[in-house]
Amino acid sequence: MRIRAHAPTSIWWTEPIPAIPAFEGELDVEVLIVGGGISGITLAYTLAQASCTVGLLEAGPLAGSASGRNAGFLMATPAEPYGELIALWGRDGARAVLQTGRRSHRRIGELVNALGLDCGYRSNGSLRLTRTPEEAEDQRASLPDLHADGLRMLETPVAGVVPAHCVDRFTAAFITPEDGEIDPVRFLHGVALAAMGRGARIFVHSELQRAQWSGGLWEARTARGLARARILVLATNAFSPLLCPILAPIIAPRRGQMLATGPLEQEIGSRPTYAHWGYQYWRQLADRRLLIGGWRHLDPDGESGYDDRPTDRIQRGLEEGLRDLVPGTVTIERRWAGIMGFARDGRPLVGWLDPEHHVAICGGFTGHGMGMAAACTQDLADLLSWKRAHGIDTYDPSRFPELRKRREGLTSLGVLTG
Repeated sequence: MRIRAHAPTSIWWTEPIPAIPAFEGELDVEVLIVGGGISGITLAYTLAQASCTVGLLEAGPLAGSASGRNAGFLMATPAEPYGELIALWGRDGARAVLQTGRRSHRRIGELVNALGLDCGYRSNGSLRLTRTPEEAEDQRASLPDLHADGLRMLETPVAGVVPAHCVDRFTAAFITPEDGEIDPVRFLHGVALAAMGRGARIFVHSELQRAQWSGGLWEARTARGLARARILVLATNAFSPLLCPILAPIIAPRRGQMLATGPLEQEIGSRPTYAHWGYQYWRQLADRRLLIGGWRHLDPDGESGYDDRPTDRIQRGLEEGLRDLVPGTVTIERRWAGIMGFARDGRPLVGWLDPEHHVAICGGFTGHGMGMAAACTQDLADLLSWKRAHGIDTYDPSRFPELRKRREGLTSLGVLTG
C-alpha cells in the first residue's frame, strides 16, 4: 500500500521554505536516516555536530507530515494525569517520560538560542482544563507524585485563565510553568539548514524504495539514487510499518485534525491548552489567530489509517468547541490533518531494531513527538556510537515480545506496494 500524502495546509506552511535538493547519484555515509520530521532532523543535527557523516532521505518536504501539522506544543508530560501514566508504565516508566519531555524542551530552547532561530519560541507555561469533577480529581490526585518527580504543576482558579463567558465549561485548571510553544516548521527548517552547514546530506522528495543489508552495509535505493551506510535509522513514525512490516502490530497510524481562525478581537488564552483528558487542545498565536484541534474521541475508529484529509465529523466537533470559546461569528481560514504514530503501550520506540545488522528506530510517539523527540535523538546518537543511553532504556523496542523474537535477521526494508 503506497501512501500519497496531501500537500501540507497547516498554519505553519504560509512562508517560502528552504530550497533542498532531491537525491540523485550515489552517497556513502556512516548513518542514513529515513524520515525528515522532528526525529530525523534533530538526529541529523546531533550526529553532524559530533562529526559523524550522515545522510537523510525524506519522501516529501521536510516536516511535511505530523511534525509540520501539529499545534507546536512543548509539554513535559502527556495530557493524561500523571497517576494514570504511573498505572500504565510503573513509576520508573512514567518518570522517564517526564524527564524526556523536560530534556526535549531544554534541547529545543538551546537550539533556538544557539542557532538564532526565528520560530516563535516561547516558554510561558501550559494550561490543563478539566471538563468534569472526575477529571479534576484525577489531576489533583496526581500532583504529589508529579511534584515528587520534579515537575511543578499548580492548580489555579478557572476564572483567571479562560474568558468569562466560558468559565462554566470547565471544573478546574492547572498550570505547568515550564512548558512552551513553537512554530514547528520554521524551527525544523532552521535546524535542517544548520545540520547541512555541518556537513549533513539532506534530501527531500526522495522516497526510499528498498534497502538491503549487503556486505556489512545498508544499500538504500530511491528512484534516482543509491546510498550506502553502516547504520540505518527509521525516523518515519506512523509510516514505519510500511517499511518494516514487523512493526505493524506495534505502531498504528492515527489522524489528528485541526483548524485555524482569522485574527480574533479577544484573547482566549495565553498558553497552549489541553482539555478533556487531552482530547481537545488549542493555542492562540501572537497575531490572535486561534488554533484548535483534537476531538478525535468523537470518531476513534474513523480516525485510524493513513488518509490525511480532514473529515466532516471531526471538523464539526472542532467548530462546536470553537463556538464555546469564541462567541459570535468567526472566520475559519485553514483546516488540516496529519498522521501520528501511536505505539501500542503509549511510549515511543527508540533504539536498535536489529543491532547485528545496524538498523534502529525512533518513532511511535503517540502524538507527543514535538515534546519528546529532541531528547530521544540525543540519546539515540550515543546508542548508535555503541554507548549506553540510559534516557531511552524504557523505550527499547525489544520490550515487545514479537520484536524480540524477530529482531535478528532484519536485513531488508522497503515500501509496501499493492
